[in-house]
Amino acid sequence: MASKTFITTSWDDGHPLDLRVAELLAKFDVSGTFYIPRANEKATLTECEIRELSAAFEIGAHTLGHQVLTEVSLPRAEAEISGSKSWVESVTGVSCRMFCPPQGRYSRQHMLMAERAGYVGFRTVALLSLDLPQRVGGIMLMPTTIQAHPHDAMVYARNTLKRAALRSIWRFVTHGRSRDWPVLARSLACEATTRGGVFHLWGHSWELQDNNQWERLEYILALLGDLAKDARTLSNGQLCAEESR
Repeated sequence: MASKTFITTSWDDGHPLDLRVAELLAKFDVSGTFYIPRANEKATLTECEIRELSAAFEIGAHTLGHQVLTEVSLPRAEAEISGSKSWVESVTGVSCRMFCPPQGRYSRQHMLMAERAGYVGFRTVALLSLDLPQRVGGIMLMPTTIQAHPHDAMVYARNTLKRAALRSIWRFVTHGRSRDWPVLARSLACEATTRGGVFHLWGHSWELQDNNQWERLEYILALLGDLAKDARTLSNGQLCAEESR
């Protein structure tokens, strides 16, 4: 077993079905971070539910109104980024260390805004990574490994080519290029625990429901729970804070 191996998960949008995800995470003793906006075009958890969720899991910021940052002015984007941190902290009573931009769309300027707001980490939707969070200026940039969602090969190809992530491209090829995300997830999780690195599963609870993926999610979380006996399972914020020291 590699000496520096971590397992983490994250869940975006704050849909009420996040509570079902939380039950499964607790069942298999896997950590996770829930990125919740104050409002969304879809249903969202109530503030009471968010407080209850925060007793067991980390709550990250996801803007105030689920706003795509690249579609608004810079002053508006900064208000969404800093305001969502304040809102999460007022609801939970806990420091909010993590930020995730809706739809994974952001610029370098948005990262600087998150740094000024006082976040420790900035989670992206960069796929097929097993890398630890990396410091960029004064904030930790955190990629992901796989989304709990059925994608075709072109999605992975575009995601990795956009970032010129040659290791991720090679990883997809060597792990079978499966369209069945649990098959790919299992292979990547085993690589992480053998060679070291971070296995980071992310998704949307409403998407799991729409695509009937709950059984597949439970299968993978059971696997991660078993692997976590020898690896460390941390929230996104815990991992970013540890690596920033």
